[in-house]
Amino acid sequence: MTILSKESKETHKKENYNERMSKTGRPVSPHVTIYSFPITALTSITNRATGVALSVGALGVASLELLNGSGATMALMQDINASSGAVVTGAAKFTVAFPLVYHYLGGVRHLAWDNFPDMLTNVDVVKASYALVGGSVLLSAGLACV
Repeated sequence: MTILSKESKETHKKENYNERMSKTGRPVSPHVTIYSFPITALTSITNRATGVALSVGALGVASLELLNGSGATMALMQDINASSGAVVTGAAKFTVAFPLVYHYLGGVRHLAWDNFPDMLTNVDVVKASYALVGGSVLLSAGLACV
C-alpha cells in the first residue's frame, strides 16, 4: 500500500487516471478490442459456447417433438433436404455437427489433461488447441457430406 502525504493525496484526487499514468512513463494497458486472445482462451470460450448451443438445440428438438408429435423433427429435416439444395442441406448439417464434435473433442482433450498432466505445458496446450479446432472442422465437414 502506498502512503501519500496530504499534498500528494490532494494532487492524486485532482488528476485522472491517464494523467497519473503519463507521469509514470508506463504504457496504459491495452483495451480488450485490440488485445489478441490466445488460442487457448478462444478454444475455451468456444467450448462453453458450443455447450450452450447444444443445450438450446436439445431444447428446440424436445419442444418440437412435444408440440408436434413424434417424428416432427425428422419430418422437418426431410422437408429442408427436399426443398433446398445441397449447399443449404450441407450447411444445416455442419451447423448441427460442429457444436457436437467440437464439444466432444474438447471434453476428450480435458480428460487427457486430467489423466496425463505431463501434457499440460504451454506449448502442448497451444498445439492441442489448434488440433481441436482443425479436427473439429474436418470431422464436421465430413459428417456434413454424409
